[in-house]
Amino acid sequence: MMFGFKKHILHVQIRDFEPQTDNNNPIERKKDLLEKIKKQIDVETIKKKCEKIFFSLKVTYYLNKNTKIEGQYIKDLDNMTKILSDTLTDYLTKQDKDLDNKTGLGLIRDDKDIHELHLVKKFVETNSEQGIDITLYKWADKKNLD
Repeated sequence: MMFGFKKHILHVQIRDFEPQTDNNNPIERKKDLLEKIKKQIDVETIKKKCEKIFFSLKVTYYLNKNTKIEGQYIKDLDNMTKILSDTLTDYLTKQDKDLDNKTGLGLIRDDKDIHELHLVKKFVETNSEQGIDITLYKWADKKNLD
């Protein structure tokens, strides 16, 4: 097996959405992604499935190649993934964490609990095809690896 993907926990497909990087107003970008995800899932049900485990995360970013705006299609995978990983955790920012102000989805307690990443960037023809596919898997029980 190429990756340790095991038990599927979450799968979200968001379209007509431009994946963003961690540059220029990342908190608004995180909030926007958070709202898009919340529209598709029952957060409390998924949170229960995410207790006391480590994760594998598979993400496919779809970027419009037919735009004259270079920053719309030339993006680093790691910068786009920082927005996503922070959104999946309890806290969108370090300040939120310091104040114990849980602003994120709370599916992953901390992004250090992600033990495996599979990231893909694909190009699409139109803005309506832009988006992100997010699949979260159980990697292992925490008690088995602590």
